Amino acid sequence: MSYAGRSKYDEPGRAGRYRERSERRNREEWALVEELLRQIDPAPASAIDAPCGTGRIAEQLLGRGLAVTCADLSPAMRAETERRLEGKAGYGGVHALDLETGEGAPAPADLVVCLRFLHHLPDGETRARVWKTLRALTKGHVIVSFHHPVSAHNLSRLFRRLLTGKRGDRHTQRPSALSREAAAAGLRVVRFVPLARWRREFWVALLETDAGDPSTGEDL
Repeated sequence: MSYAGRSKYDEPGRAGRYRERSERRNREEWALVEELLRQIDPAPASAIDAPCGTGRIAEQLLGRGLAVTCADLSPAMRAETERRLEGKAGYGGVHALDLETGEGAPAPADLVVCLRFLHHLPDGETRARVWKTLRALTKGHVIVSFHHPVSAHNLSRLFRRLLTGKRGDRHTQRPSALSREAAAAGLRVVRFVPLARWRREFWVALLETDAGDPSTGEDL
């Protein structure tokens, strides 16, 4: 299936601009990931960052002593990651991974981090394919980000779309819906954490492999 998130980062200059994104935003998002990492016991020794973008999260994971493998469908993003991380201790290279099909998948790791990707996916069928891949990549836990529909930021975006008539390429879902979709792939939500509840749409979730009855979570 074709959608912006599969190809837009290979547009001329896009990967470089993503590399230069706000350091404040990077710090805010990493703080949420760190909060969820503290929930994992025993702590993971290995991780896959997929999609890795320009390697910003992978670099933080390496700094915590994890062995990190990166993966991204975009050649431009993979090149940026290689430039950032080449030669760093624990860095296991970057794979050309299609999260929908699983093609190019590295060996499973203790943890999979998937940030700023789910909101690009246009429908449940596409997300189901991605959840299946994420489950196959992990031996224990997954951390994902998603966009919550109920926030001032998201409402302002919807208002701009109404004014301009332009369709956006960012999609939202409630935590309860994410829980159900993840459970269908064999993952159970442990915790949700918002960046700024009611104000910002960015949330993260910690999930674990689940052989029992799935939890649908609170309908927030």
